[in-house]
Amino acid sequence: MPTSQLSRGHSRLLAVETPTALGHTSTLTIVDAANAPHRLNAALLRQEVSARLDDLPMLRQSLVEVPMNLDRPWWRDHPGFDLNYHLRHIAVPDPDDPSSLSELVARIHSRPLDRDRPLWELYLISGLADGRAALLFKMHLAALTESTGNSLCAGLIGDSPELIGGSAEAPRTWVPQAGPSTHDLGGRAWWNAVVDPVRTLTTVPRALNSVPGIRNLLNPALALMNQRAQRSIVIAEQSGIIPRTSFNARIGPHRRWAGAELDLTRIAKVRKRFGVSTVDVLTAVAGGALRWWLLEHDELPRETLKALVPLSVTDPEAIEGIAGAVVSLSTNLHRIPERLAVVHEQIGEAVSRHGAMTAAEIRGIGGGTPVVGIVASRLLERSPLADRLMPPFNATITSVPGSKEPQYALGAEVTAIHPVLGVVDGMGLHIGAISVGDRLCLSLVSDREQIPDLADLADRFVHEFELLEKSSPPG
Repeated sequence: MPTSQLSRGHSRLLAVETPTALGHTSTLTIVDAANAPHRLNAALLRQEVSARLDDLPMLRQSLVEVPMNLDRPWWRDHPGFDLNYHLRHIAVPDPDDPSSLSELVARIHSRPLDRDRPLWELYLISGLADGRAALLFKMHLAALTESTGNSLCAGLIGDSPELIGGSAEAPRTWVPQAGPSTHDLGGRAWWNAVVDPVRTLTTVPRALNSVPGIRNLLNPALALMNQRAQRSIVIAEQSGIIPRTSFNARIGPHRRWAGAELDLTRIAKVRKRFGVSTVDVLTAVAGGALRWWLLEHDELPRETLKALVPLSVTDPEAIEGIAGAVVSLSTNLHRIPERLAVVHEQIGEAVSRHGAMTAAEIRGIGGGTPVVGIVASRLLERSPLADRLMPPFNATITSVPGSKEPQYALGAEVTAIHPVLGVVDGMGLHIGAISVGDRLCLSLVSDREQIPDLADLADRFVHEFELLEKSSPPG
């Protein structure tokens, strides 16, 4: 029999996935390969991942669906597991072209994971400028937890350049357990229907949702059932009209990705002068960058844009320590100090009501690397937002603190980590950030057609921060 059944929330992440709104998350890790003690290649990658497989059984498990979707799917040991399928070694076509990596990341991130195999892939990307290389880890949110994908990332990224693959004992011969038969799954589904009829009722829209052409009719039903079964994670919401922009429409199947970096030492000086937090600074800078983009495209609405800002909270009533505040980005304000003051007040109100984890507590979730993806999965699995064409905000801004100490991957020093998350209908832009040493690494993901100049928008974050540096607190 399979080892475990998907939780209701993780099963929902599979149910709401569409050919355009995919349910995986990625983490792009940039390393200094030129100064690494070992040559980074496919053999080294396989050696290091193989040494960790015995401790990460989830990486060898795939989904098995219940007939007619009458119950939640199960995880099973994947027969014929092939590690080589999940590990890829590629190179950018032009190291001197900054857009080469962005295009490659966007294309990989746009492709769905094969549901007939374990739901993850790991790419070693060579040939970046200045002797750098990259690791792109991609995993479905339904499989991503603190004990699965996070452990792989945390295992490959650590505070020592030492490798474990060469010194570790040879992995034991792995024999997959036999999976369940269709008869077994059908029988268990009917038994669950008897002992838990409420759960069975919640699977009806999901079962019908698998019928081609019926999905759009059922999205309201999915949202309603999940709203009644689970409490919303939005703990502070600003009232008013939510304006619609070109990135608040139905998304297509293709993505763009762009990255940027801010200096945390300089951010600390701004924080001290204005009496604000790093999240406040990032959110205000995002508001300024989006205001610039909307002006450039003659789209700036009279009403301010709003963003969902996830918060890690200590409130015992919050769901697994993750909550979110819908914050006004004050895109209707020209001066960034006033914008920062509004953001600080709104986020401060949410934090004062629910408490906030310290940076050390957040890092303790699991090394800090794919925590952004875990936050996103909890946001999506516990709210009806992914089912709505028009969510009650224009974008999401997700950030977590990473390690302040030097980090290494495959023996090479890590220079940047960028969380690459997904977008959904009605919300074609996601802004993610994670700190690495003295840098805050920004990652922007968008629908390819909705924001064709995403790299320019990412560059604007740096410019908006420089404007904030030169400004003074209001009044």
